[in-house]
Amino acid sequence: MDWLIGLLLVIVGGIIGFFAARYWFANHSESAQLTAQVESSKQQLDAYRKDVVEHFTTARELAEELSETQEKLKHFLADSQTLLEQDKEWQQPLPFFAEDTMRQLRNASFENDDSRSDKSEGAPPRDYSAPGSGLFVSDKQKEKS
Repeated sequence: MDWLIGLLLVIVGGIIGFFAARYWFANHSESAQLTAQVESSKQQLDAYRKDVVEHFTTARELAEELSETQEKLKHFLADSQTLLEQDKEWQQPLPFFAEDTMRQLRNASFENDDSRSDKSEGAPPRDYSAPGSGLFVSDKQKEKS
């Protein structure tokens, strides 16, 4: 009977050792570490994919806003062009001077043209200041006058 108890203890010990070794090596072996690395890599890849999808969504929305802004700008420029091309009564240029003033200016211009044609072109213009006066006169010329 002793041998039967010894044999049963060895079998029970083997079964307990088998499950203990299986549990121990499952948690601390290289395959367990590689499995953990694979899982972390999958999580990082999923996070990266989410970031890329979010980035592309934002880029698409910005591109749509840009195209809408371009369309608004095209319409604004087209409307501005049509407004500028239209001739309206209030857009006609207003005379700077009254009609009487314009007539007097024309007459004065014709009189000045006639008086200029009488003079010789080589003669210098008349100087109305007294001789020896002015800003650019030297001290010697001032003492003479």
